[in-house]
This record gives sequence, C-alpha cells and structure tokens, in this order.
Amino acid sequence: MNGAQPPIKQTMLYIGVLEVELYLPEARSLKDRRRVARSLKDRAVNRYHVAAAEVGDADRPRRLTLAFTTVAGSHSTVLQTLDTLERLAYAAEAEVVEVRRALRSAEDLWG
Repeated sequence: MNGAQPPIKQTMLYIGVLEVELYLPEARSLKDRRRVARSLKDRAVNRYHVAAAEVGDADRPRRLTLAFTTVAGSHSTVLQTLDTLERLAYAAEAEVVEVRRALRSAEDLWG
C-alpha cells in the first residue's frame, strides 16, 4: 500500500421542497386547522415517505402553510414526488393560495 486514498465515488442526490399555503374557509378554530394539517401531513408522510411540517403563522385558524421535502437519487423522481404532493394539496378540503417549490442537487448546495 502506498497510502493513497481510493477515489470517492460521487453520488447524485437531489432535494426537493414544496411549500403550500392554504385557506380553510370552514375552519372556525385552531383545532379545525390542526385537523386539516394533521390529515395532509399524515397522508404525505405515510404514502410518499416525505418529511412534512407546519410552518408559518400558527395563530390564524383559516390560514395554513405546510412544507414538504423529499430526497432521491434522480431529478425526475423528486419532480414526480413534488407534483404528487401538490395534487394532494389541491385535493384537500381547502383552497390553495400559493405554491412554492425548489429543487437542488447536493452539488448545488455544497459546491
């Protein structure tokens, strides 16, 4: 052995984030809002194996902002997952106000 390190194999990694702002016209309390948030987050996590969190202002019963993130080895897989999550949001008992998404490779993040 000459002490040289073997070359590091570069793995492609893609990270996608989807943020969805929803208006809940039927929500009368924070409890109603939490019910909708929990339902959407649980469906996303259990069906699509993503991370989900409620973000934004937590004191407005009729507004809800959720963020989802996914990681995969291919750009197209991340895009498909983000598209599926967006469709899930549009199917919810709420009105979609705004959708924001980002997709980056690990190389973009770490240089």
